[in-house]
Amino acid sequence: MKRLVKFLIAAAVFAGVAVSDSTSFTIHVIGDSTVCNYDHNKAYPQTGWGQVLNYFFDGARVKINNAAIGGRSSKKFIVEGRLQALEPSIQKGDFVFVQFGHNDRDYTKEDRYTPIEDFPKYMQQYIDVALKHGATPVLVSPMNMNGSRNIFSTGANNYDARGIMEQLAKSNKIPFVDLNMKSYNTYNVTYKNIPDYVTTYLYLKLDAGLYPHFPNGSTDGNTHFQIMGSLGHCGMIVEELQEELSASYLSAESKTALTTLVSAIKPRFKVTVKANIATKGLITQNQLFPAGTPMTLRVTPANGETFEYWADDKCNKISTNKLYYGFNTPGRDVTYTAMFKGGSACVATASGDDPVSSEMQGSSSSSVPGSSSDIESPYAELEGTSVWRSPIDMADPDDVTGSTDKDHAGYVGNGFVNVYNEVGSYAAYKLVSDRSATDARMMVRYAFSGSSDRNMKVKIDAKEYEIKFPSTGSWDTWDTAYVEGIWLDACEFDLIFTSLTSDGGPNIDMVAFTNDNVYRLGGKPAKVKGDTSTTRIVRMPAEQKHRAATGTFNAKGQSVPAGQKLKGLPRGRYFNR
Repeated sequence: MKRLVKFLIAAAVFAGVAVSDSTSFTIHVIGDSTVCNYDHNKAYPQTGWGQVLNYFFDGARVKINNAAIGGRSSKKFIVEGRLQALEPSIQKGDFVFVQFGHNDRDYTKEDRYTPIEDFPKYMQQYIDVALKHGATPVLVSPMNMNGSRNIFSTGANNYDARGIMEQLAKSNKIPFVDLNMKSYNTYNVTYKNIPDYVTTYLYLKLDAGLYPHFPNGSTDGNTHFQIMGSLGHCGMIVEELQEELSASYLSAESKTALTTLVSAIKPRFKVTVKANIATKGLITQNQLFPAGTPMTLRVTPANGETFEYWADDKCNKISTNKLYYGFNTPGRDVTYTAMFKGGSACVATASGDDPVSSEMQGSSSSSVPGSSSDIESPYAELEGTSVWRSPIDMADPDDVTGSTDKDHAGYVGNGFVNVYNEVGSYAAYKLVSDRSATDARMMVRYAFSGSSDRNMKVKIDAKEYEIKFPSTGSWDTWDTAYVEGIWLDACEFDLIFTSLTSDGGPNIDMVAFTNDNVYRLGGKPAKVKGDTSTTRIVRMPAEQKHRAATGTFNAKGQSVPAGQKLKGLPRGRYFNR
């Protein structure tokens, strides 16, 4: 009944406004790491909603220009000149979707943080730029960042981005897409009794070995999203756009433009997912997707149950994998059944012909994008380990008050960086992360001889840390220091070491991240030991004997008795955020 009511509302609006089926336009999307594009050859299944919005609109009429980028707030996107750079692309009749709030509230990163009283000032600038060029701005409230709470609404210690955006939409008489409350209700009402589904099937909490690009898995269960999560957000967005047609506060111009936009939304078909046994465990939930939308079927069997295969609505076996992805939704209502040992027989369901079936051939999970290593890198290519997956040579910084040297033994790669002996000497690098993470760790390999510590400040993206570098006893003896709790966005970022002492810093040989796909701008991601697809130039240092030191930890963060050998790590010290 609810779908029928929506249809009648839309039909009533269309009756009063002429809409041409030939109208074409661009949707420009602005936002952060929950919206931006990810390289599926390196980061699948991590996906921003702006990356898959095109599946929900008629491609013959609508072009999606996703200008979103990780790590940005409403302020930072403007300060960096990104809105200004986008302006020439915005044409009359276009739409500008804007979602911010996640990074605006992060007071630990000064370049992103937007005091709540400044948030409407920056958001208004996006509205003004769109209107100036004859485009229609659409404010999209930030989706829920956690399956159990809603930080973007009113209340103590909350950042009321949603409320501010709603008021701005009403005062400017433009469309408002309340993705915040839509996603909150979906996670906490629709999926209330299956919270693990939200974190492990929609958010980016992944088991080790589940996806090739996340061999160690991911613990990100409250910030970033898998492709099914972002596709779900797009479904929420188009539903909100359809419901906005009846909003009384819209100007005549906004309503006419919105009617054109809604007329280009593709029809969605019901994807029913079920099992042949009641005690099935966790399973993909029913969806409404347009034809051609990339689909994932997944099941986590309950204890004692044995999954056998996935069947389509004609009872054909389509996959024996618990995780089946890389195929597209047919252009009709469809049913998929998870078949368990000992369950009832498969029951075929009525289905019509798929008008686009010739373009929607299924594929196994092995056909999902894999890493590419075709580019030539100007930097030494180091081989990662199972723990330190992204080693990076520190030779030849992008900017330095010092030099790259090779006059001491034991370094890896093309040398080590040697900053001048003065306070404020530095070495700066441009790095790239192909995926987001909330809990990355970094190792720094260094050496120097002396009696005093050579502490340094290190900037990783927008966050600064202070690292204590005790003497290693010799310029040819290398030790390691660690930084934990690093937030990485899928974007380019700065890594800058700055000396805090008059002796400068230690010689820095390399750094390594626990995340895959962190590398020098212009270079390429490291391969991990055991992957023989590409020959590597240099291996990371072999494990060394640990010297007694206070506050030393192994790769899992567990304390290590003095004199015990560290497994899989060079010796070193571990420093908190």
